Formats: sequence, structure tokens, C-alpha cells
Amino acid sequence: MGMATSHALFPSILTGFMTGCSSSEKNEYSPLFFSEDELEQLKVMVDLVLPETRSKSASQVNCHLFVDEVFAKCLTGDQQEVIKKEFNAFLEEFKRHDNKLALLSEVDQKAYTGNTEFRWFIPIKQYTLIVFFTSQEGETVASNYVSVPGDYNGNLNADKSTLNYGDTALRYYL
Repeated sequence: MGMATSHALFPSILTGFMTGCSSSEKNEYSPLFFSEDELEQLKVMVDLVLPETRSKSASQVNCHLFVDEVFAKCLTGDQQEVIKKEFNAFLEEFKRHDNKLALLSEVDQKAYTGNTEFRWFIPIKQYTLIVFFTSQEGETVASNYVSVPGDYNGNLNADKSTLNYGDTALRYYL
């Protein structure tokens, strides 16, 4: 992930994505890295990572399209090859599995405990989280939004009702 986010194009892709997220433009989106079928399965996966709650789901914010664009424009050929190969090796099992959430939770656990067979999942999850929580939906609905300008309060108390500023079981590390 570090290589992609340090890529010269990453900030412009993120900025362009955030400013150009109209539904009509995204309905006409043509995949850059994934095939149409792979992108549909990725859409299901990102919604398992961030499902619709009181805020929109990850796919409703078009996180899957952002992942596709970053993978196409910011990863090296070798990185793309590894992700594509491992993602596709998993895809058939994912399509036929009845409990996709349990399967993806297992993949998540394996990916973050060093199983290289599932390393493709780490950047998918991390970019999904990045784009969601930098989107308007993530910033205003899924977070404790405080409009600016406003009073500065440098001491925010966190409790069980605190949204993404509180305790989390999500793993953001590589």
C-alpha cells in the first residue's frame, strides 16, 4: 500500500475521485484494472467491509471504482500481476460460497497474520477504508461531524457512542 500511496498520481486520483463522484459519471465507468465481472465481485467485497448502516455502504460511495483506478494507475506491473492472480484464484470460491461475510472475515484474518496467499486483500480493504472515510458520507454521516468554522475543542471525550474516533477492531496496518 505504501508504494501506491506514495505514487505521484495517488493524490490527484484521490482528489479527482472525491470531486467527480456524481452518480451519472460513475454509471458510465469502464473498469481499468478489473474485468466487469471482477469489479462486480469487488463491489460485493467492499460492501462486506463497510455495509450500509445509518450511512451508505462502500459501493454506494463508489469505493470499488476507486480501488480499480488506483490499482490500474499506481501499482507496478509486478504488483498488478500478483493481485490479479491471487484475487482471481479466490474469486470462484467467493462466488459460490453461501456465507460471504464469514469467508471474507477468514481471508481478512489470514491476510493480516502473514498468509501471502491472501495479501491481495490488504490493499483492497485499506483503500476502501481510505476512500470511504475521506468521502462526504464518511466524513459527515459515519463520523462525528463538526462543521467548520466553529469553536475549537481539542479535548473530545470518547465513549461507546463515539463513531470512528473510538475503539475499533479494524486493522489499518500492513
